[in-house]
Amino acid sequence: MQHSILDAMDLTSGFVLGRIRGIAIRVHWSWILIFVLVSWSLAEGIFVDLLPGWTETQRWNAAVLTALVFFVSVLLHELSHAFVAQSLGMAVPSITLFIFGGVSQLANEMKTAGQEFRVAIAGPLMSWALAALFGLAWLFLGGGIATIAVYLAWINFVLGAFNLLPGFPVDGGRVFRSIVWSRTHSLVRATRIASRVGTGIAWVMIAIGVVTVLTVSLFGLWYVLIGLFLKSASEGAYQQMIVERALEHIHAGDVMRAPPEPVGEEWPLQRIVDERVLQHAERCVLASCDGATTGPRPPRARRWSPRTRWSWSRLTPPSWTR
Repeated sequence: MQHSILDAMDLTSGFVLGRIRGIAIRVHWSWILIFVLVSWSLAEGIFVDLLPGWTETQRWNAAVLTALVFFVSVLLHELSHAFVAQSLGMAVPSITLFIFGGVSQLANEMKTAGQEFRVAIAGPLMSWALAALFGLAWLFLGGGIATIAVYLAWINFVLGAFNLLPGFPVDGGRVFRSIVWSRTHSLVRATRIASRVGTGIAWVMIAIGVVTVLTVSLFGLWYVLIGLFLKSASEGAYQQMIVERALEHIHAGDVMRAPPEPVGEEWPLQRIVDERVLQHAERCVLASCDGATTGPRPPRARRWSPRTRWSWSRLTPPSWTR
């Protein structure tokens, strides 16, 4: 996944494990929940059936090790995005691992459809390469290690396949957008089409999840949660692009109002309240003394001065510093 998913979820909390080629590797707190759930489901579920001769301690050790290797697999998936982006001259400040996998934060959008295609496809290809690697390990190894290897091969294959769903803004959605972009020569139009397809896929996942919950098991809640997340991310990514295109030629100075004129020390408090606080909603005014600006003054004097005195109370240091 790439950086626009960040708009659907605050991924700034967590901790940084380290840096690889200048990329901060961040672990969001939500990932810890996934690590615990994966370890528990393996130790008390899958490995009970697949490794019947193992003790509970052996199963838990194997489960934790498998969860850690899966963590590395997701990280390699994201690093493949990041390294390809860096090779194209893009800055990649960070990678965040969170509850739904990982996200690479790119400092800027793609300049061409070809760039987007290469960056987006790198992740799923890495996951499938890892699936093949673990598959070979399963062929040449035996015992419980082979069982762990085949599980990792399967989970990496699923990770790659899921990310190739044409649901923008996941990898497959970006691949789809790059194809539409290359044909329409319009990034905005391609984003709109990809966003709609992504939203449709999200609704399908939500429906599958609801049916699974009602007919099979509560595991379908995962489909519902992922679908809701994908729907929010897909809609948010398109809205973000529209805002960025509307603001890309606007400078901060274009929307800022001019700095207020300082008020003289002879101004009565009533005039400051009427002309600056009520008329312009200023929470702070610049004060001047003998033609020189002395600094900002918050109009708090009215809190300690009765309203009847506002017409003659002046902007003097005692009245503003009490």
